[in-house]
Amino acid sequence: MAQNERSFSLLYPANSQKGLQQTVNPVLMSSLAAEPMLSLFYQTQRFNPDRVHPMRFFTQDPAVIDYRLDIIEDLLRSESLHMLLTELVPDLEDMRELNIARRKQEKTDAAHAIYSISELEIYVDLLQKCYDFFLHEQSSLRSDGMKQLAKQIIDLYEGKEFQRLKEESSKLKMSIRHIKSITIGVNLDVELNPVEAGLVSVNDRSYQSGNLIDKLLRLNMKEDEFTCLAPLQMMRRGLSNEQVRGFRNIVQNTMGRVFQSSVRGWRPAILSYTSKSTHFLLRLVDELSFLTGAVRVLKQLKASGLPICKPVADEMENKTLQVRGLYNPVSVLREQTRSASTTSIPEGEGDLTSSIVVNDLTFDERGMIYILTGPNQGGKTVFTQAVGLAQMMFQLGLFVPAQSAVMSPVDRIVTHFQLEEGSISAHGRFGEECERLVNIFAQLTPYSLLLMDETFLSTSAAEATVIAEELLTGLCVRDCKVLFATHLHDLARNVDRLNENPLCNERIDNLVAGMDVEANDAGNRSFKIKRMRPEGSSYAQDIAEKYGLTLEKMLATLKTGMESK
Repeated sequence: MAQNERSFSLLYPANSQKGLQQTVNPVLMSSLAAEPMLSLFYQTQRFNPDRVHPMRFFTQDPAVIDYRLDIIEDLLRSESLHMLLTELVPDLEDMRELNIARRKQEKTDAAHAIYSISELEIYVDLLQKCYDFFLHEQSSLRSDGMKQLAKQIIDLYEGKEFQRLKEESSKLKMSIRHIKSITIGVNLDVELNPVEAGLVSVNDRSYQSGNLIDKLLRLNMKEDEFTCLAPLQMMRRGLSNEQVRGFRNIVQNTMGRVFQSSVRGWRPAILSYTSKSTHFLLRLVDELSFLTGAVRVLKQLKASGLPICKPVADEMENKTLQVRGLYNPVSVLREQTRSASTTSIPEGEGDLTSSIVVNDLTFDERGMIYILTGPNQGGKTVFTQAVGLAQMMFQLGLFVPAQSAVMSPVDRIVTHFQLEEGSISAHGRFGEECERLVNIFAQLTPYSLLLMDETFLSTSAAEATVIAEELLTGLCVRDCKVLFATHLHDLARNVDRLNENPLCNERIDNLVAGMDVEANDAGNRSFKIKRMRPEGSSYAQDIAEKYGLTLEKMLATLKTGMESK
């Protein structure tokens, strides 16, 4: 088998760094609320406790990202290709299980032969299905990965070795799958004691139970050769478990010798070829599972009426992040699930363009560190999570939830969000926040992305502002990308002073969650993220109106109560 065939991957192009080297960070998953979305990748697939987590495929290589994006584009463009590869996953998982089971069996065991033949049968059927598709659709494929897969499938199928394998498989299937019973011969001495026994024949008919007296009286044994005079084993009646296992072992060992002799001619060469060829496909099962599941979720996002785009991958050194029309995919999937449970709209369908806010974000020479301020319930956390999710999806090699995007990979996505109450250390919430930030700062490089949400919420605004200024200055020196969603409006107003520090390598800029005028005119109170200086308003009055907690409404309630008395 050729070298490129052994090393072929749908996630890593030739000569790229391969392997599952990334670990899954539970803090990151929790902060971004990413797990519900990633779990949907495998929602339609059968449960597999050994499933590879999608984040294990996280990569920093732009060439790997481009390679995957092209494959994703092929899968999104061709529904038939997506369906074919989706259907392959359970077959490949079956074949992998048979392969593992076969290796655990002795080669003389009947089960070893059955597992070998079953694995061979799945492989032949699977390759036939793939060949029939790729033979006609090969010219329509655009990605290098899919073109290589199609070529290798076609070359394997049309090779002399596979054609011989296909012919032998058909014979074996006919001979093995049609076995319904065996005939055991027992020699007796003059006192009718068994002295020796052996397997007389392997039959394609099942024996039928019969009545001993009727059988003896008719004395026509040949016509009734498939009717039992009496069962050899009475359903364990009178037999110990050891005796039952002993009897079964005797039969299985005998059958194993029969199978061994019947497949002796094909096993050394054919099984060796099959192991190499199936290994090529078995190594793809986790990759196919990831790709087909991810595309299904991307289609679900697209069905909401919101865009998904193929991002342009820039080099890490350029530290690019330019996204237009960004939204939070987890919010969309959650809204689709909620709508499907309360209406007749099928899950994954229904236009959500009027209820989901999209925003733009650009890191550039005017701002590589952003302070995001705005009112409570103004979408700051959702937006911060959206930025992290877009970066994550980009580095998984997926389309991102936006109208357009140009992005560089980062070496790590780091988050500092509020922890659950039970996670607070003995130092208290504020002490825990500071301790975590010290550890986070030590991890950061100039190519990291740090996302912070309501850091220092546990202390006074005055103290928090002072400490946050120290932190932001340190992050400027560290020279990484930062998005800091905060309630500290004074911090945002001090940006010019912070930027005057000669130690800073990067500039700080402001983002503000401001009222979306168009949405407000339409009756939907929502907030757009804008690159601007904060105006000092927290929109508290607007939020109070949203929840009905205004003096006007309270007075109206009192008046209504008095009139009803």
